[in-house]
Amino acid sequence: MYKKGFGNIPNKDKIINYLEEAYKARPGRWIARLFLVGKTAEAMAEDLGLDKDLAFACGALGKIGLMKSNDKDFLYGYKILRDEAYFFPARLALSQAFAIKDLGLYENLYKLDDKEKKFLENFFYKFSYTDYDLLVQYLYMIFSDEYIGLSRGMDLYLGYDNDKLRQRYIDLEAYFKGKLGQDIELYLPKIKKSKFPYKLFVKED
Repeated sequence: MYKKGFGNIPNKDKIINYLEEAYKARPGRWIARLFLVGKTAEAMAEDLGLDKDLAFACGALGKIGLMKSNDKDFLYGYKILRDEAYFFPARLALSQAFAIKDLGLYENLYKLDDKEKKFLENFFYKFSYTDYDLLVQYLYMIFSDEYIGLSRGMDLYLGYDNDKLRQRYIDLEAYFKGKLGQDIELYLPKIKKSKFPYKLFVKED
């Protein structure tokens, strides 16, 4: 699927295929987080003036790299999507992990070598964040395999000693609530346990 100004993006069938293959490579409920972020971004898109197909693709594939690595999913996700010429979603796979463009804030979260740091610094310099970047950053902070909200999400993913990053996510929530004019919870997708991805978990329950 081609989107003017954004290039090629995967259609919904391709996105679901990505998620199914990711689950096969690394089974677990983590895949629900990707799907929930994608569906919530899609639901919010129109009210935010965004393209719903782009929002779903970038949200659902933002952490597709988790199929390869729990530590540097953003680098693996970028490579997976870039290799198939999905350049904008690939960019979002990187930016979703860095709400603030300051690698020093992430020293306790990611172990990066000098080459990786240089690559990310060049990326930060080259690209300005759009509302797609900001939305995906925010949504990944409020979901695990279910909606957990910002406070619990920050405790889970950031810990308790990163005040600057925590404040950034608080600001992002305020930004999107202001643009939407209503609570984020109103956009949460309804969970159907007989549908993807929950049908994958039957053997786990």
